[in-house]
Amino acid sequence: MQNLTGGTLLPRNKDYIVFYRGNDFLPPVVVEALKEREKLTDVQANEEDQARQRASAAIESKLKASKSPLVAGTLTETLAATYRWGNEISSKDVEHMRRDESLNKHAALLKYLEKKLALAKGKVKRAEKALAKVQENLRPADLPVDLETISDEERSLLRKIGLSMKPFLLIGRRGIFYGTVENMHLHWMYCELVKLIVRGKSFAQVKHLVVSLEAESGGVLVSLDKTMKSYAIIIYHGKNYQRTHAVRPRNLLTRRQALARSIELQRRETLKHHISDLQERIELLNYELVRALAF
Repeated sequence: MQNLTGGTLLPRNKDYIVFYRGNDFLPPVVVEALKEREKLTDVQANEEDQARQRASAAIESKLKASKSPLVAGTLTETLAATYRWGNEISSKDVEHMRRDESLNKHAALLKYLEKKLALAKGKVKRAEKALAKVQENLRPADLPVDLETISDEERSLLRKIGLSMKPFLLIGRRGIFYGTVENMHLHWMYCELVKLIVRGKSFAQVKHLVVSLEAESGGVLVSLDKTMKSYAIIIYHGKNYQRTHAVRPRNLLTRRQALARSIELQRRETLKHHISDLQERIELLNYELVRALAF
């Protein structure tokens, strides 16, 4: 039994015999599979060795058959490349190419700026048309011929009273429209003076506003003073003031129209500054191009 099974005899007595299979025992099916796998591995290893030998023999035969010397990285290769693709570029040629490239860039930039200038001029025309359309409803009044005058003492006293007044009317970006004159007349119902504050405008623009306020309201200008961040305008309603029934004038723009006029004026001024900058840049580029071509 021990020779047939390959086991190890452990205890035995008259009733039974015990055999141990051993630590390296494998079933017959597994043993056969391992043998077949081992044979397959040997066959693949032999095929790889044969392929490696064939490749090595082919390389050796090619090296033996090649009789011409190698020219990679040698003077022969350099001369052949020079003959085929031309000589090396000189420093003068490089400088000439850089100059041509710089001129081409300047010309392209000049063309681009001229295109932007043409677009900006078209926008200015459209803004002027829109402004003219808004101002069709504006019919400003003229200054009366017989303006009421006040003495210097009265002017000084009224100026002091007006500057000390706390309530005021603010003239914003809309400028003078029918609401401004209406508020002035409503203010004159309780006080003979009205104080107006103007911000964000130059002195010339404020003077133009003062003339318009006098003409539209019929009041008398007392003073125009420069404060810390604005201008203060004091207007007196006059000694013979009589409030009209229609305190809202029909010849001025509405609130919405005044805002539209302000937007169009701002757009036009911005475009004019933009056009001026573009023209300066174009003149500078033209001067640089002429100077570069002269040399």
